[in-house]
Amino acid sequence: MKRLYFVLLLLPLVLYPAIAFSVLNGDDKQAVVVTTRQNTGPEFLVTVDLRNLRFRFSTLVPDYESASTDAANQRSMFAWKGDYLFVRQQCASLAKWRCVVDQVFTVEGGSLIHLGEVESGTCNAPGCRYDVTDGVFTDLYDGLETNPVSGQVDAPPLRIARRAIGGKLVTDLTRSWRLNQEDYAASIACLEKVTNAGFAEPCANKWNAWSALVFVAKLTHYTGRGAERSMLFDQLAQGYCAKSADANCSKRVAGVKDHYSRFPRGDSPKVMPYPVVLTSVDAPEVNARQPQKFESGKEFKLKL
Repeated sequence: MKRLYFVLLLLPLVLYPAIAFSVLNGDDKQAVVVTTRQNTGPEFLVTVDLRNLRFRFSTLVPDYESASTDAANQRSMFAWKGDYLFVRQQCASLAKWRCVVDQVFTVEGGSLIHLGEVESGTCNAPGCRYDVTDGVFTDLYDGLETNPVSGQVDAPPLRIARRAIGGKLVTDLTRSWRLNQEDYAASIACLEKVTNAGFAEPCANKWNAWSALVFVAKLTHYTGRGAERSMLFDQLAQGYCAKSADANCSKRVAGVKDHYSRFPRGDSPKVMPYPVVLTSVDAPEVNARQPQKFESGKEFKLKL
């Protein structure tokens, strides 16, 4: 009976290995030092140090001329949540799906680890995309964001769930499928409405029917949902084209089917604002850029 009882106690850990258990104490976290310094204009250099190890990257602070560059505001660029340190990073083009991210770090075996980054464009606090209770990082998949088949506007991004496994962020396919269920259901309803009644009524999710088709094609391939994917192309897409006035509808649908199968299931996001470089605290610092000095002008005589 004692052995059976011991096995039952361990069983939840085997069945649910992704449950987050805090292992870092306050001293572990305080040993990690984050610094920011202005390089030029809105560009800042960020370093994350633990003893001799350093990760370095650039980020933009658009309102750098205001009080946002004081010490308190610079501290707001990073925060610990659970066992993970989140440091905000931003690019110059907010139109990109992953222009604003949190770079994610942790400490394992006394070493500083960079796990990757998660999209954080619509929330202010670093770490806002991490759920401590179940260890899930919510992100966006930006593979094929702009492409010749559907473009950016017609291909809304997928929300994906990622977990810290083996020192990196890995996609949880089942959780990713669940994250998109509301949009998936609305997209299927939209395509069914087109099959039955044409394009007269708008979709409930404010997308057009083409965007719904593209979204389902991408989601079903990414999460490995074969039955749902077959239903899309064998039934709903045919009904869509039967109501469409586009003579090339079937070719466009075939292009979507082909193009949105050209990335691995559970693929990792592709773009982050700027590279994160592994170096050491003893490595020479990157010199701040200086204003370019121009030579004195030369005189040219004009022909009259």
